[in-house]
Amino acid sequence: MRLPLLSATVGTLLLALAAKPAAAQSRYTGNWAVLPEVQAELPLNGNDYVFVGISLISQEYSGGLDVYSGQLRLGYEHFWKPNWSWGATLRAVPDGNSRYGDGDYLGLPGNIIPGVLLRHRAPLGPLNFSQRLGVEYGIQTGNTLDSQSRAHARLRLGLDHEFTVGATVKLRPRVAYEALAYLRFQRDEDQLKERFVDFGNLRGEVGVRLSPRFDLTPWVASQTRYINALVQFDKNGNPVSGGKVNLLTPTVGLDVRVTLGRHALDADRQPLPTQH
Repeated sequence: MRLPLLSATVGTLLLALAAKPAAAQSRYTGNWAVLPEVQAELPLNGNDYVFVGISLISQEYSGGLDVYSGQLRLGYEHFWKPNWSWGATLRAVPDGNSRYGDGDYLGLPGNIIPGVLLRHRAPLGPLNFSQRLGVEYGIQTGNTLDSQSRAHARLRLGLDHEFTVGATVKLRPRVAYEALAYLRFQRDEDQLKERFVDFGNLRGEVGVRLSPRFDLTPWVASQTRYINALVQFDKNGNPVSGGKVNLLTPTVGLDVRVTLGRHALDADRQPLPTQH
């Protein structure tokens, strides 16, 4: 099946960004972050569904884990064709945690985050190929000085394959990459220029579906925040820090999903991965 032009164009762009000389960028790796989430999903007719998810965010600190934030996610998705769907999402996090992130990326602003999405899924040889384009607006409700309300676009590309183990258990290994860019409608002349892609997330997981009503997904990810920092110079005028900086956060998580309602037992229902 021929893939839409969108995925080919974006794939070429991401490869070009990755091919830039490493010497032009500084990279720093932070402490591990842990993001467990519990989800409840209610299937509707066809593959449509509504869901709610509650997660915690913690990070390694002084040999232990510091739990400092969380996230509530609500969503609805409608399939108008077998391979095409659109949806609406709403995410909420406690006020005052914007410097840590909004439950998806460390450092992404917003306490109330409404959004819309467009999704396409299709076979790619023996694999399932998916692409998800989302637009959100992170509304900053507090008085945090280092953050502001911002609109952003997200594109996620994924590959997975599902196979059956034994009588009922199904496994779905999956790898996905998501890039997020702020939507910059206007920039002041004296404002520091930002990177084209502001956040990236490479995630690998194995979905374990134990029954039509219960599945869990352990996953690992490498999350990156791309910034332009103020350049610092030594006494001879040589740059020693700043410029293009990539802030990496290794992340682990576990998604636990419970599927409710009578449509959970429909034989032709195709549930999405827990990374909706």
